[in-house]
This record gives sequence, structure tokens and C-alpha cells, in this order.
Amino acid sequence: MVRASLLLGICALGLALPACGGGDDDGDDAEQVVRDFVEATNARDGDTLCGELLTQEFKEKATGATGDRADEVCKQQLELTKGFKLKLVSIDKTTVDGDRATVRTVLNVDGVQAPRVFRLAKEDGDWRLAAGSSG
Repeated sequence: MVRASLLLGICALGLALPACGGGDDDGDDAEQVVRDFVEATNARDGDTLCGELLTQEFKEKATGATGDRADEVCKQQLELTKGFKLKLVSIDKTTVDGDRATVRTVLNVDGVQAPRVFRLAKEDGDWRLAAGSSG
């Protein structure tokens, strides 16, 4: 059974903990994941969103499924969303601390502008969205 909306979790995605340090490349890479997240969400590209941009832990929490099934359910939930559009208004601050990063943004979600904080974690050497919150 599909849990009520992966998109609710996606909308809430964010990073709240300030971090310190980190190289510019890591910060740039983390910001690119946020940009890719917006693009994949708007395109309803489940292969990219579920397969490349979200941590396994996030998918399992958001879908209630485990293992490979979490990817399948994630894609199904994304396909069920209609008329939902995101626009990245700005990236205000990015901090990196080892294998964790925080990207503070402003998103426009269906015409409503709001701060969002994206939490990312390194998984298999790549940045992936791990959690979120409103800013």
C-alpha cells in the first residue's frame, strides 16, 4: 500500500544543522543535488529522484518500504502527483562538515515562496538528500 505522499516528505526536505568547513567542490556538488532534485521532481523523473538523489534511509522512511521496494514505491508515489511544481528561487547558504551538508534555500512551491533547509549525506561517495524541514 502506498503511504500518503512522498511529496510531503520531499517538500519538507531540508537541512537544519549548521555545519562548518568542507571544500568548495563539496559545497558545489551538494548545491547541484538540490538543483537536480527540483528538476527531477518537476519532470516526475523517478529514476533520477528515487535512484540517484535520495538516501536509502529517506526513501524507506518516506515510503514505508525497504530495500529495492523503497525505490519502486518512491517512483509510484512520484507518478501519482499531478500539477505540483517547484522553483528554486535562491540558494542562501551551504555548509559542509565531512560527509554531511546543509543547503539553505528559498523554494517556490506552487506559487508560495518559503525557506527550505536541505540535509544531505554522502552515500556511496555521492551527495544525496537525507532529510528536510522548512527554514
